Amino acid sequence: MSEPLRVGIVGCGLVGNKRADALRQQDRLVGCVDVLPGAAQGLAARYGGRACADVGELLELGPQVVIVATPHDQLAALAGQALEGGAHVLVEKPAGMSTYQIDQLSRSSERSSQVLKVGFNHRFYPGLARAVEEVHSGSHGELMHLRARYGHGGRLGYEREWRADPLRSGGGELIDQGMHLLDLVHWIAGPLPLHSSLLRTQFWDAPVEDNAALLLGADEKKAPWAMLHVSWTEWKNTFSLEIFCRSAKLQVDGLARSYGPQTLRIYRMKPELGPPDVEEVTFPAEDVSWRTEWEHFAAALAGEVELLGSLADARYAWACVEEAYAGGPYTPMRKEFP
Repeated sequence: MSEPLRVGIVGCGLVGNKRADALRQQDRLVGCVDVLPGAAQGLAARYGGRACADVGELLELGPQVVIVATPHDQLAALAGQALEGGAHVLVEKPAGMSTYQIDQLSRSSERSSQVLKVGFNHRFYPGLARAVEEVHSGSHGELMHLRARYGHGGRLGYEREWRADPLRSGGGELIDQGMHLLDLVHWIAGPLPLHSSLLRTQFWDAPVEDNAALLLGADEKKAPWAMLHVSWTEWKNTFSLEIFCRSAKLQVDGLARSYGPQTLRIYRMKPELGPPDVEEVTFPAEDVSWRTEWEHFAAALAGEVELLGSLADARYAWACVEEAYAGGPYTPMRKEFP
């Protein structure tokens, strides 16, 4: 087992608390900071460590790892500050507000020689991890295409929250949940180019999209492709990913909690086609992705495994998002960020 880690957290909201709860028993939370002092004090009271006035005070405590879990407009700058302070970093997706910021952060990581991981926790849901392992094994033949849906219905006042403010979020649902689907596609199929996109704001009175549909894939007759739909008007929280290989379809439904238990179904085709043989696996209702991702990061820092979820992955997703926004009704929001 890798050595205990001294950890600091920047951003003590919902995700910051999830990250604190996911630390291994041997790890120690040395401090945390938030623009709302009460949020930092509350996290410190629950998980230990000092509620700090700012990131400088947090870094003086000598954390080996800093978790950055703030709104999107602060992610890149704070991650860079932690790297320069000598800490490894886990920064939540989307890791910044543009490919430009991702590239700057990459240079900061290279200069510091510290490890930076992007928090793509969906890679660590057991059903998704098993499905990707199956695809990459080659036992079902080559990958043909993917289809995915991901959405929730927001809540009263959602249009006034920071995720609907382009100056803080960088965009709408395409960044909120779309980033996760883009990362899963990248993991499964590699960097499929954006073919076309459709963005709509149909329900929420906000300057960002509440629905986005993307087609990914090169203009080649047999090249793999993907179709994605993310929505803030999905009145019943939904996650579904279907992966079509030459001799099988793999389908993952649900995540945990309000999305329902995660189930993996493998439909294995017979040589004569017809009804497939079906294997079904239902995973525990608990959301283990946060804890599993942290354990993976600790193992990667110890040199035991290869890091999953890098700035290169975040850059691919951002490149797709920027291309989808370019020339459309949401282009003005992009001008705020180099």
